[in-house]
Amino acid sequence: MADDASVKFLYGTRGGRVLLRIILACRVPKLLGFYLRTPLSCPLIPWFIKKNAVPMDEFKGQTYKSFNDFFTRKKETTFDTEKTHLISPCDSLLSVYDITDSSTFHIKGYDYTISDFLQNPELERQYAGGTCLVFRLCATDYHRYCYIDDGYQGQNHYIEGSLYSVQPLACRNFRVYTKNRRSWTVLQTEHFGNVAQIEIGAFSVGGIKNLYHDAGFKKGQEKGYFDLHGSTIVLLFEKGRIQLLRNITDALAADAAAEYRVTSGMYIGDAAAQE
Repeated sequence: MADDASVKFLYGTRGGRVLLRIILACRVPKLLGFYLRTPLSCPLIPWFIKKNAVPMDEFKGQTYKSFNDFFTRKKETTFDTEKTHLISPCDSLLSVYDITDSSTFHIKGYDYTISDFLQNPELERQYAGGTCLVFRLCATDYHRYCYIDDGYQGQNHYIEGSLYSVQPLACRNFRVYTKNRRSWTVLQTEHFGNVAQIEIGAFSVGGIKNLYHDAGFKKGQEKGYFDLHGSTIVLLFEKGRIQLLRNITDALAADAAAEYRVTSGMYIGDAAAQE
C-alpha cells in the first residue's frame, strides 16, 4: 500500500515530525477517536470506502451508527479446519523472520528484540531460534482477528505507547512496532506449542479490543478486533514448531522486502513434527 500524502509529510519531513509530536502531545488522536464514534462521522464512510477501494460485497444492506461501527463491522468468516494446519489470524500482508539466538530480528529497516514486544525476559528466552510472523493490516482489510488453534490463553498484558502509523514510510523513520500501544498474551495451543501473540495499535486511535482472558478457545473463534485504523499482529513461535507453505517461503525469499497477501482463516503452514 502506497504512503498517503499526509503520512509522507508527517513522517518524511522534519517539520512533519515536529507536528506529529505536537498532535500526540495534545491528545488529538483521542479527540479524533471520540468524533469517529459518534453519528456525526457517518459521512466519512462512503469517502473512506471509495478512497481505499474497500470491498463491500459481503456487507450489502448493512447500516452503521458511526465510522467506528463501520470499521469494526462483522461478517461470516470461514477457516481451514484441518487440526495441524496453521491459519492466518487476520486479513493482512504477511512477513516472516527468523528469531536469532540473541532474540533479535529485522523488521522494516530496524533490528528489534523480543523485549520490545513482551518486556518479559523469562518469556522471551522461550522463542530464541524460533519464527516471527508479522501480519500488517491495511485500510481495506477486515479488522477482526481469530485464534489459530484450539487451546487456552492467559491474561492480556497491555503496554501503553505513542500511536504512530504502520504505513511503510512511518516504519522506515520510527521504531513503529515498539512505540505503538500493544497487547500481548501467550496462547497455549494444542498443535503449535506456546505462541506469543502481540496486537499493535496504530494512529489515529489504536484501539485493541480483546474479548477473552484466562479462557479456553477454539480454532477460528474471534479473539478480538482493532478500532479505527490499520494495525499489526505479531506471532512468535518456539523453535521447530511450524513449517510455512513452500509457495509462501519462496515468494518471500525472492524479495527481501516482500509481503505475502493472506486472509483470515487461510491455510499458511503446518505443525512441525516433534521428536
